[in-house]
Amino acid sequence: MNKTNLKKRLIFVFWAIPLGWWIVNSTFNIFSLLPETIIKIFFNSQQIVLHPGHVCAVIITFLAIFEYFKMLDRLFPKNGFWLVYIWLGLQVVSYFVPDSILTMRQDSFILLITVTLESFVWGKNTSRWKRASLLFSGTIFLLIACFSLLDFYDNPFQLIFPPNNNSPMFSQLGIVIVLTSIFLCDGTAFFVGSIFGKHHFSSISPKKTIEGSIAGLFASIIVCLVGWFFLADPKYPLFLGLIMGILIGSFAQIGDLLVSLIKRYFRVKDSSNLIPGHGGILDRFDSLFFTAPIINLFLMVTFRLLN
Repeated sequence: MNKTNLKKRLIFVFWAIPLGWWIVNSTFNIFSLLPETIIKIFFNSQQIVLHPGHVCAVIITFLAIFEYFKMLDRLFPKNGFWLVYIWLGLQVVSYFVPDSILTMRQDSFILLITVTLESFVWGKNTSRWKRASLLFSGTIFLLIACFSLLDFYDNPFQLIFPPNNNSPMFSQLGIVIVLTSIFLCDGTAFFVGSIFGKHHFSSISPKKTIEGSIAGLFASIIVCLVGWFFLADPKYPLFLGLIMGILIGSFAQIGDLLVSLIKRYFRVKDSSNLIPGHGGILDRFDSLFFTAPIINLFLMVTFRLLN
């Protein structure tokens, strides 16, 4: 284990955990800072909630997209990838505005048109199909991840894990449990694999071991079982917490391998050097991006079956 790298990781955790706790649990509505006139003109006087957790989810997603586009730059240095930022910005705005005009199918088709335009205008003398495919698939994946993170603050997540409105800094412990399960799975797999790992898990990422993977899975299951027992609505049986732990412990590691595969394709070690000891946003939050949609799907099915 690299001691210098370990020190950087621990320093990052030291300040990131309390900051993350405040961001996740803060109930402050950022839209309350806007003048009432602006709300009436642009939002038809409808109450819109925008918490720091929402803002953080959007920021880390856009940073991840920026890192992904920088990797694409290595293959296609002449590009118009900035067009996709406009589309993404409109998607995020539409998420918070009630009664959006377009459906997800229509929005996806607009992205397809945008990607096609980029490919034909800037893609001369390049593999246009590969260019368009990489741009479209990466953008859709990260947008789904972004919306899934935002959905943690909506139903059915908030119905299964009711918020604690009496304690502002403990209002979203359900989200805290899910995040803890994901990051503890990563951390446990890393430390156990580094110290005790002897059997390689995948050729995609040679440092990953079977011992670390199993340890990460068990860590995720334990956190989810404890969190479900104390925080979930009692009408939902405890074995669902076991299922959620298995899903997180499995898909968090799949997400990690997916991003490793992407980096290997682009021949880069880290997506960036933004986070000391971790690399970039994609390196640190890869498991979260891949797992968040799975958790929302699981909770949606659970809610519909038991209500």
